[in-house]
Amino acid sequence: MKKFKDYIETESFTEEEWGDILFAKELEIRKISEDVSRSDLDQIEKYADKLFAAVGIDVEFTRHFLDRVNDERNKKPINTAELIRLFRLTYKKHGKKIPKMGPDAQAVIHDMETDVNMPFVLQRDRDGMLDMVAKTVMRKKDFKTSNQKLKV
Repeated sequence: MKKFKDYIETESFTEEEWGDILFAKELEIRKISEDVSRSDLDQIEKYADKLFAAVGIDVEFTRHFLDRVNDERNKKPINTAELIRLFRLTYKKHGKKIPKMGPDAQAVIHDMETDVNMPFVLQRDRDGMLDMVAKTVMRKKDFKTSNQKLKV
């Protein structure tokens, strides 16, 4: 594998072409650092908690959720705006329906526009409050599940 230094010495690119190559590399580096961080996820959780507090639901994320949100198998990375949109539309369309599903219920929230799927389970916590635990998230066009799908 050639190193950058080898390209400089052997390849004859114009100054403009080198600029394009360096810009593309910079974009790759930025893309890598644009992953959803733990603090981003904490902010999204606060937002979702405020939304769903009206219906008595607390939102939680598993560690696997954070791993999977930044997974390269998503093809196009899932960003914070898409996650916020997912929770906002879910509350708007299914906010009253979700608590009625009861504890131990499982379902998948599916954003039809962005193809983002978020399987979750409802559980009672120590305080008796209903927790919506987002197990994972993925971008997949034809997501198959035996659980109920909540389309937004």
